[in-house]
Amino acid sequence: MRWYTPFAVPAELSSVLACSWTAMPAGQHLLVPDGCVDVLWMRRAGGTQRLGALWVCGPETTAWTFSLPPGSSAVGVRFRPGMASAVLDINVSTTTNRRVQLDAFVGVERSAGLAGRVALQNSVVDRVRVVEAFVSDCVATRSERADVGNAEQFVQSVLDHLNAPRTTQAALADRLQMSTRQLHRRSLHSFGYGIATLVRLLRFQRFLALFDANPTSSLASLATTAGFTDQAHLSRECRAITGMSPTKFFTRWFPTFPDMSDPYKTTAPFAANMVA
Repeated sequence: MRWYTPFAVPAELSSVLACSWTAMPAGQHLLVPDGCVDVLWMRRAGGTQRLGALWVCGPETTAWTFSLPPGSSAVGVRFRPGMASAVLDINVSTTTNRRVQLDAFVGVERSAGLAGRVALQNSVVDRVRVVEAFVSDCVATRSERADVGNAEQFVQSVLDHLNAPRTTQAALADRLQMSTRQLHRRSLHSFGYGIATLVRLLRFQRFLALFDANPTSSLASLATTAGFTDQAHLSRECRAITGMSPTKFFTRWFPTFPDMSDPYKTTAPFAANMVA
């Protein structure tokens, strides 16, 4: 039985969310950074919070593990890279490598009300729908000021450019008619990373997607296709991001979120073959 189940979001949210998900996250799990931000509701088995807690899980710079007791449950939504900033009206860099309770951004009363509505639902799918409705409300509020549309244009421009070979930050800044300092600030605000870190993480995710699709290919050929200089470059980056060599990493890594960062891993808004 899978501990984690992702599924498609309503069409009106597909431009800001990669997917919604439910989970029974007992045991230990290894997660690899991909630039996404989650808003989740979780009730930990044996915990004191009867209604569960709502969290914003910021983008990571390195792989991390977590462990929860049997009986814990969670539901959530996963924002496309760069979109949580506009929808939630937050500076994503304040959440990088952190899990922050939602009330820090929307207030205690609104967060508690949302937690109560989620907890009252009889099924995990209904719980997810409540969180999606919260996102819809946020989108409607922010869209009135054109914030979401402007963010989509910026994010797409950045991701399109960074997928090009031998891209440079200076070239991207010139394309967006910004100084490199302005681009750096905007990137931190939207993605939680500077452009250089974003490039590294996207490249590693491209490699993982290639590895998933071509498991019998050599690491050297997959590395160069993904954008690494050579296999040694891949090995250095794998150690920096996961703390392990590629060989050790692949003996441990179970593809928990294989297609969720689809702005640069798939061409479809949602990958129907998501597995966990």
